[in-house]
Amino acid sequence: MTETPWPYPLVDPSANQIFAYFGRKGSGKSVAAREHFRAWPDTDRLVIDINGDADPGDDLNAIVLRGPLVQLPPRRDSRVPETFRWIADPKAPSFHEDIDKAIGAALFPRDRKVLIWIDEAGEAFPANRTGPNARLLLHQSRHFATSALLCGPRPKGLDPLAYAQADRVTMFDVPSPLDRQRLAETIGIPAAKLSTVMDETKRKGDHWSTMYHANEHRLYRLPPFQLT
Repeated sequence: MTETPWPYPLVDPSANQIFAYFGRKGSGKSVAAREHFRAWPDTDRLVIDINGDADPGDDLNAIVLRGPLVQLPPRRDSRVPETFRWIADPKAPSFHEDIDKAIGAALFPRDRKVLIWIDEAGEAFPANRTGPNARLLLHQSRHFATSALLCGPRPKGLDPLAYAQADRVTMFDVPSPLDRQRLAETIGIPAAKLSTVMDETKRKGDHWSTMYHANEHRLYRLPPFQLT
């Protein structure tokens, strides 16, 4: 176990990556995703805002999009990456289909580098009901130019590939033993070891997290992420 300060984990912008974040409400997962979203360099960024409260920050001058989204607008300046915020309509009969279309807008064209932030991953990647574009992202993201930050309170009800395919899984306060078991089995860490590490992390204080780094097959302990 390595304890390391922010701004770890540093991001390699040349690699397509999936980061997953889990934890109960208020534990820090959305803050962590937001900070990675804001700091991710040299790429267009898209918030798929399912609940209408995933705000990337006024200073990013995000272009707000509504209605069905099948393609991202072109950059206003070809040299400057754009930030987009697509706000879903939860009352629309096509709610889940619209979310999946928005994911497709980030995948195509394949050579456009885009980072997605989805704060309610369970709506976009429901177990046994994942849409075609979401499935494509999870199965073949490395063949596209799309990276993703996926947040959820629990792995329960979420397509297991959303964290099985993640390059980094950041776990905040995840109290359910069953959820811890799911995470341990998926990332390949003994359940007893992961649970012990997570309990030790929780005792450090609010908003601390345990992060699994897939390439290193290693656990890290992270202090609260700093808001910018």
